[in-house]
Formats: sequence, C-alpha cells, structure tokens
Amino acid sequence: MTKIYRGIVGVVLVLVVGLSLPPAQVERSLAQEISVQQQRPNIVFIFTDDLDTGSVSVMPKLESLLIEEGTTFNNAFVTDPLCCPSRATFLRGQYSHNTKIAGNSPPDGGHAKFQRLGLDRSTVATWLDDAGYDTIYLGKYMNGYGSGTHYIPPGWDRWFGWLGHYHSPGGEYRLNENGRIKSYDLDQIHDTDLLKEKAVNFIKGHRAEGPFFMYLAPNAPHTPAYVAKRHEGMFSDRPLPRPPAFNEEDISDKPEIVRRPKLSHKEIKDLGNLYRKRLAALQSVDGMVNDVVSALRDTGQLDETYVMFASDNGYLFGEHRRVEKSLAYEESIRIPFIVRGPGVATQKTNHLVINNDFAPTVAELAGVAPPSFVDGKSFAPLLGIEKPGLGEWRTGFLVEHVTPTYQALRTNKYTYVEWSGGAKELYDLSEDPYQLRSRHNTADPVLIGQLESQLAVLRNCVGEQCRAAETS
Repeated sequence: MTKIYRGIVGVVLVLVVGLSLPPAQVERSLAQEISVQQQRPNIVFIFTDDLDTGSVSVMPKLESLLIEEGTTFNNAFVTDPLCCPSRATFLRGQYSHNTKIAGNSPPDGGHAKFQRLGLDRSTVATWLDDAGYDTIYLGKYMNGYGSGTHYIPPGWDRWFGWLGHYHSPGGEYRLNENGRIKSYDLDQIHDTDLLKEKAVNFIKGHRAEGPFFMYLAPNAPHTPAYVAKRHEGMFSDRPLPRPPAFNEEDISDKPEIVRRPKLSHKEIKDLGNLYRKRLAALQSVDGMVNDVVSALRDTGQLDETYVMFASDNGYLFGEHRRVEKSLAYEESIRIPFIVRGPGVATQKTNHLVINNDFAPTVAELAGVAPPSFVDGKSFAPLLGIEKPGLGEWRTGFLVEHVTPTYQALRTNKYTYVEWSGGAKELYDLSEDPYQLRSRHNTADPVLIGQLESQLAVLRNCVGEQCRAAETS
C-alpha cells in the first residue's frame, strides 16, 4: 500500500503542476512519470558468508547463469575482512573507520552498536525505499542480531531476519518474519532452502506497481557448514587445496603476531573435512541462484533485473599456517563478485572493486543519489564494454582491522601492511602472488615512502577524500 501511495503522489504532483500547462503537455508529463516508475530495474543481491573465491568452481548454476551471462570482477575485495564490519560497509558504502563497526561484538561492533549509532537509519535499503522501491531482506543480517528480537531495521518493507543461532536438538533455527518469531527444524528444511523458497515466492507474487530490491543472505558456507540431506557425501574424495602458501614452510618474514606453528596432521585432516562440507553446503546456494533466476525468467522480469553475487569476506584454508579471515592476505580479503543484468557485458575485468562500492552502485542503478558520507563509488561504468583504464579507475584501497590491529594498502601491484606494534610487510604481487616473502626490508625507500604516504591519507579519509586518495 505504501508503494502504491507513493506512485499516486507522483502522478498527482504531475497533474497539479500541469494545471497551468496545455493538455498535451500534461499528458506527456504524466506518461513520463509512469515511464520512470516502470523502467527502474529490480535488483537482487545474493550475499554468501565466508565464501572464498576458489570454491565457486563447484557451483555450475552460478557459472552458467551469472558468470557466463555477466561481468566477473577478478579483483573484488573487502576493506575489513570480518563479517559484521564488512556487512556494515555493504549497507552504507563506508570504510569501517567511518562506520565505527570494527568487530562482530561489543564494544567494537555488532548489531546493537550499528543500531545505537543510528547507522541503520541511512543504508542502501532506506535510500531505495524512500525512492519507491519495494524492499525485502532474507537471511543473516548482523552479528548480534539475536534470538528473540522483534526489531526490524528501517527501510525494509518485508523482513525475514535470521536470529543468529542453530539450537539443539535437531538444529532448530528462527527467523524474525515481519515482527513475528518463527521456528524451523533444520532436519525438515535447510535454512538456505527456506530463504530460497521465500525469495522465489516473493518474485512470483510481485506485481508491476514498482521495482524491488532483494537482499538475500544465506549462512552458507560459514562454519559449521550445514549440508542439506540431498547433498550429504558430495565431494567426499575432494582433496584440500594446497597452494604454495599452504602450511608455509618459512614464516620468518611474517610479523610475530601472525606466526604460529605449522598445522599438524590432525589439523589438516579436520580442515579437509570442513572444506568438503563447505563445498557440499554451497550446492544449496547454487540451487538458490538457479531458482531465483528461473523465477525472474518465468515471470518476465529477468531482463529488467540486476542480479549480484558476492561474499562478506574470503577465508584462509591453511595459507601462511592460518585458518581464519581477518588478515590482510589475499585469501582473506578477496571475494567473488559477479553481476548480470540490463546492459551488462559478458566479461572478466581486473579493475579494483571493493565492498564500499556496492551501496553507491545499487543507488546509481536505481536512479538514487547516495549521501555524501559514502566513501565508495559506483562501479556501474565497469559493467559495459567501454570502461576506464585500470589507472584511471582506482589504483589502491585501504584494508583495516582492529583485532589484530593493522592498516594495509592494496594496490594493483603491492600489498603494504603496517601493524600496531610497528611491524611492516610488503609484497610485490606481480612477482610473489602467494605472498611468501615480505620485501619491506629490502625494497626501494622511494617506493616505501610512496606507499606510506598513500596509506597515511587513507587510514583517516572520509567521503570524496577516500576516492581521491585511492587514485593517487
């Protein structure tokens, strides 16, 4: 009803303004207003949890329906590789030093802090909702959005927020469904499947009164990587990948805070089991991609819908002897990011794209001007065949984290890290893509000075200052 009301208001305004115009001009103005309402695209965002870039290779529907039909960003990254800070950045387009969401729980971060600071009063959801979009959220929201809460963040017309835990026995889980708490049994319906069903039902029931924005956030493949019964046992013979950085032999070049003993045989075995479970859990996500795209096609909405796919961070599977995210190494900060939709070229691009860019991109595609506090920039210019050169787009960006505390600069060629205790790292990614040997102590001082200077500006930048510093 709210959306219908907004549409009526827009038409009435055209009529009122047009009272002083000739009838033909009034008719044209009314037609233009209706055309604008009809032409704005739908936007669907499928947002996975802890998905590393390598694991998308086991998702054939993602490959055929999104990768082969759209733009894949080979160099997509998050600017704080941890769930809650990254999710805050996706929603608001800011570095975490500006959102002040620097952890998963108080006092550094979490849902309660996001709400208390009033950050949820201006997000990509509120921007689009105010512009007449029908908005729907399904799945994981923020760490700390917990059991029993009836809170619905501003900007969401329909809300199906996961309440943060699986409960024993039976793996019960709960959703806040538009203010009502509902419980489900994981043995009866896998949570990814439940979210998919709700998403498909919404798409099939959507009417042409206006465009919609869907934020679809499954928990998979996050640990413990629950697998739907139909996918149990898949990938049982798949070996754990062991790239050159796996269980790195010599980590004397790494800061003391990063060093740890080599992974034991048992740790590697357990990690392999988790890896295989994650691949199996991703099959439900692949089915989600298939059914969402199919529902859009069946309802005649696919050609007017942007479908985006990403993750909140990557994951280290034994690289540099680590099993986690939160570090500035490639496996942790790099994410899959794919977009298909109207006018989107089928291509793979090497331009640096960050999660700060998501909100302003969605805003531009929806015809909405984002607030001035946004640090990122729209990557819509990269979706077509004609695009700016690598050096004209973005040459570097900030990676930051609180525990452990560091700030890093990731450029087209280098990763430069400054740790709170004074330690530093420098990797030439063109020569050492696996980051096996830090060159900080032997690098050209002029190069070090340039990287230090760019990082110094980025660590405290705001808005336009960030965008300028990223191309220096």
